[in-house]
Formats: sequence, C-alpha cells, structure tokens
Amino acid sequence: MYKSTCQTLFIILFCVINCCLHFSDGGGADLHRLKFDPEEKFLYDRFYNFAVKHGRTYLNDSLELVSRFQIFKESVQRAEILNAPYKKQGLPPVFGVNKFSDLTQEEFKAKYLSGLKQQSSPLKFQSRFSLLEENRMSVKVFPQLVDWRKKPVLSPIKDQGSCGACWAFSLTETMESMSVIQYNVTSVPKLSPQELIDCNDGGNGCEGGDICQAAEWATNHGIVAESLYPITRHTDACKQVSPSSKRVKITDFYCQNFTNKEMGILKAVANHGPVTVAVDAATWHNYVGGIIRFHCSRHTNHAVQIVGYNLNGDVPYYILRNSWGSDFGDHGYLYVKFGDNLCGVATRVVKLNVSPQV
Repeated sequence: MYKSTCQTLFIILFCVINCCLHFSDGGGADLHRLKFDPEEKFLYDRFYNFAVKHGRTYLNDSLELVSRFQIFKESVQRAEILNAPYKKQGLPPVFGVNKFSDLTQEEFKAKYLSGLKQQSSPLKFQSRFSLLEENRMSVKVFPQLVDWRKKPVLSPIKDQGSCGACWAFSLTETMESMSVIQYNVTSVPKLSPQELIDCNDGGNGCEGGDICQAAEWATNHGIVAESLYPITRHTDACKQVSPSSKRVKITDFYCQNFTNKEMGILKAVANHGPVTVAVDAATWHNYVGGIIRFHCSRHTNHAVQIVGYNLNGDVPYYILRNSWGSDFGDHGYLYVKFGDNLCGVATRVVKLNVSPQV
C-alpha cells in the first residue's frame, strides 16, 4: 500500500512539473531539466537512451514518459532480484534491460504469453507411430553437444509481435527444419505460420493455440510457403490458396510429456532433429543472455523450438529458439538448464516427420 502510494505521488509530482516545463517553452516532454539525485539521474539517462534506441513515441508525451520511467525502474529492480542467486554464486547476470523493460508484467503477459492454449492431454495425440517406437530404442551413446544452428536447417529468426501465435511459429519452424534434414534440400523452406493462425479451426489464431492440435491439423492439411500466405501478425479470415500450391505435410508425430525422462528429449534432438515444446516464459520478460537456471516455473504459457543442447561444462543446458525477433536474448536464442523440467520444457514435446514440399 505504501509503495503504491509513493509511486502515485511520484507520478503526480513529475506530471505537474513537466506540465509546467511543457507550457513554459511550448516544447515536448523533457525530464532532463529536472533535478535528480545521482543514482536517479543515471537510471533516467539509461531509460531515455533505451526509449530513443527503441523509437518509443512516448518521448513526446510527458504523462506516459513519467509512467514508463516508473515501469522501467521496477523492471530494473526485478532483474536485480532475479539475478541475486547468480550473483551469490559469482555468475554473470542473466536478467537485465531488454526491449520489454518498459512493459508492466501484465502488459508483457497479455502481449507475449497468451499464445498457448493446451486443449487436451498429450496422450491423445500418441497415435500413428514409428517415431514413438524410435524414441523408445536404447541409445546409450549420443553427442555431448548438438547445435542445429551450425547446420543449414534453420530459417531466420521470426518475430511474432503481439500476436499470440507462438504455437504456430514454433511448429512451422520445426517442419522447416525437418524438411531439410529428411530430404537434404539446398535451402530451408519458409513455411507460413499465418496459414495455421487463420485456417486451423481448432486454434484461436492470435489468441492462442495448442502445439499438439496444430500438428494434427498440419498432418491433415499441410502448410504452404510464406510467400503464398504472408505473415500479418493478426487473425484474418482463411485465404484460399491454389490447390496446386506446394505444401509440406506432417506425416507422423508424437506429442509427449518427458517429465522425469528428459534424456529422451536429448535423444530426439540428437538423432532426429529440432522439436517444438511448451515452456514457461514469464521471467523471460527480463532475459538478456546466459543460462537460465533459477526462477522459471513449469506453468507453460509459451512455445519455442529446441534446436540443441550442451552437456559439457558445469551446467548442461538446452538451446532454445524463440520467435520474439533477433534482438531478443542471444540473437533470438536463449539457454535453459537441462534437468528438473526447468521452465516446463519437458511438459509437452512435439517431434515430427514431414513430407517433401509437393
């Protein structure tokens, strides 16, 4: 209550002062003319540079500028709390200022964590399956390090924007990868997540979908190239594409829970290819790089692609490909500690095969 009251008074005070500044010279918002204590001044300069870098329009709006500065301060404080266990162990920070640092936690969840709607148990989708049997086979030796980024099997990092369609992006990305791995094509096909968003009647478009159900739809219908069905990042009516258009179909897949048996995920990634998984990405709001090993629950709210792992070193980890643009994390990728189902990575895993693009 006290904190909330202080924040409100802070905003009111800044707004009054800035209104005076604004009307005194007819200019736009400018908090640089206010007197801060050194620590506050450093933080404001950091915020201002952040806003300029990301082209924030509220630089010309005194009211929102003050509000976003307060949100930015809270984000920096939250990152410090998240980094505490890393700092205690002498490790570099994993959380900090990124392009989401002027969003409240509620705004971040609404924009980026609304895309996963689990409609049923993964067991419903374990149907057809050579892949499931393949994964049960005993493979005692497999590489300590697998990184599919080093092979020409991944399309460029995509940005889903505020469209809650992580389920569509992550699934089509795995279909793209498997097209190259299975058929040795010379270039990665760019498939259309937008077709899944618009046409999959079992999903809710940009309001969310289920990676397992989406795999079922792509088995029955296939996905066309992005050039034939461009990304709009919002839900549209399903467009008719020429029946003669080439499609990639899923020929078989499984959707499985690997909790307490994560070696099965490594086996799949090493011996087959990238997989699509559900994750908890709530603390990714503040992620800047490094291996996430604390503060990540199993309550899944997002979907990504696992494109590798590294068992060398003190902390084994997964390599995850996200769909929040190449300016997130490590050029669009991030790292999560292997084991203990951290971030819920083992809760819902889709492994698949595809047809040629015909």
